[in-house]
Amino acid sequence: MIRFLLCMYLSIMSSQSFAFEQDVQRFALVIGNKNYETAPLKNSANDANAIADSLTDMGFRVSLLTDSNLSDLTTQVQQFYAQVKTDEHANKLALIYYAGHAIQVNHHNYIVPLGMQFESYPEFISGLYKIDRLFIEINKSKNLQNIIILDACRNNPFENNAVADGGKMSSGLAPIKAPSNTMIAFATEPGGVAADGKRKNGVYTKHLLRHIAKQISVEEVFKKVRTGVAKETRNKQIPWEHSSLLNEVFFSPPKNRDIPDLLVF
Repeated sequence: MIRFLLCMYLSIMSSQSFAFEQDVQRFALVIGNKNYETAPLKNSANDANAIADSLTDMGFRVSLLTDSNLSDLTTQVQQFYAQVKTDEHANKLALIYYAGHAIQVNHHNYIVPLGMQFESYPEFISGLYKIDRLFIEINKSKNLQNIIILDACRNNPFENNAVADGGKMSSGLAPIKAPSNTMIAFATEPGGVAADGKRKNGVYTKHLLRHIAKQISVEEVFKKVRTGVAKETRNKQIPWEHSSLLNEVFFSPPKNRDIPDLLVF
């Protein structure tokens, strides 16, 4: 009798979870910055375009932004989360993917836009996009499922700039604690540097493209990505995530869900 009731309970919960996941409306803002005035990148635009195509094929509503300056980036992020907030669907997944330069200054992380011009350290800092601003937009949107993917821990384009070095710039990005109901995925561990890749995609995004469309949870996707990147780079690059997601989330929802094997009483 207990086994029967447990079976019924798991069946109901599995069906509800499956229905919830099937009903999720998916939004994505994909950003790729490549043609920097100093230290241009080889693959970031290719990475962004490939991710945008893959997400579109999976049913995401995708906005693609390439080679953005600070004004464009700020506006697009605000408009993206405003769209998520005003959509009538109760269940929504909001994803931001960024490929390009990002730096750590005084233990804070910043996206590097194009077109930066500065003659002083305050001008330098004000020309960057602080990643914490994404969390402000997430909180304003009150969305229950959020993912941020940062393929951005490449070389520092301001490494030899005396003005930019007015603050304490460190290698790679600083650890970030994800806000509520959010997963943040990094191309490499805190303080590490990610490879731009020798072919058309960076190492991290190459492996992400390999697994993102699989009907497995996002945690499983990123675990497979981490394993593949670590193997290819001989452990020189280890992708890293921080998550506070409360539900099981999928990039590509499964077409059917099996009831878990039951314990025999």
